[in-house]
Amino acid sequence: MVDSFTGRMSVQRYVDILSDAGFKAVFGDQRNKDVLIDLLNFILPENRKVRDLSYSSTEIPGFSLGSKAVRLDLRCTGDDGAVFIVEVQCYRQSHFFRRCVEYAAKVYDSGSARGDGHRYDIPPVFFICLLGDGADRFDRNDPSWDDRFISEYTFREKISHDVPDDTIFCIFVELNRFRKELGDCRTFVEQWCYALKRVGTLDSLPEELRTDVFERLFRACEIAKFDRDTKLIYEKDMITERDYQNIIDTAAEDGRAEGFAEGLAEGEAKGRSEGKAEGLAEGKVLIAKAMIEEGIDTNTIAKVTGLSCEEVKSL
Repeated sequence: MVDSFTGRMSVQRYVDILSDAGFKAVFGDQRNKDVLIDLLNFILPENRKVRDLSYSSTEIPGFSLGSKAVRLDLRCTGDDGAVFIVEVQCYRQSHFFRRCVEYAAKVYDSGSARGDGHRYDIPPVFFICLLGDGADRFDRNDPSWDDRFISEYTFREKISHDVPDDTIFCIFVELNRFRKELGDCRTFVEQWCYALKRVGTLDSLPEELRTDVFERLFRACEIAKFDRDTKLIYEKDMITERDYQNIIDTAAEDGRAEGFAEGLAEGEAKGRSEGKAEGLAEGKVLIAKAMIEEGIDTNTIAKVTGLSCEEVKSL
């Protein structure tokens, strides 16, 4: 990465797509629309392919009167009106799946203004989340999941699995389960998972990935090819992101955050003793307060700590 103040170069050639800064620099840049289309078409079901898209506002109204708007990582609309939300999640978060459903439902509801609200001609919404190593894990003990890294949730009939209409879809690219080396990748999906997870650690495009799709992806990720404005924004966002992590690491060293640190490692679903539960809650509050003092916005604090926006505002 180029230091904008000194001109020094570091060893990293490509951005880490699973960082908020890297994801935004690559897929949030409208000049990389073709790369975003490639990404969506790798993730979406076979019967849903994107030929063209337009970028949309990343803000959605608050969920209650007087509440602030929520900012998504990326939101776009396909040429057939379907809405695609793409998020990166690298932290554990309480009720994470419910949050995804709520965001998707909010965007779906807003679609009635664009369709015929009286006939409920509402475009479908696809909420897509790339899960990094620190994110929540789903229960995947069944062997059928060993080579499956994309999961899809929607409204289906319980027995027949019939989907009467396209409405809301939550799709997760479970990179936090992906451990394959490039030589072990046998499918296009596995190659995509490898590229998304490892591009920031590579110094060139591997021979096994020399196709038009991955050449476009790696070009878009090359930091030296960013224009000045993109590079400045990327560097600023990376500094902010490292500050977030530093706050979390510092709080984890504090005895009051012991429960929070253990909760991240072992999973809240397994439960904690009463004392650990108190430590978990206290640790979240401690981290949230530290982030507030740093001037970090409410939505980001909620995303990192797992607290609700209302809980953050009350601190």
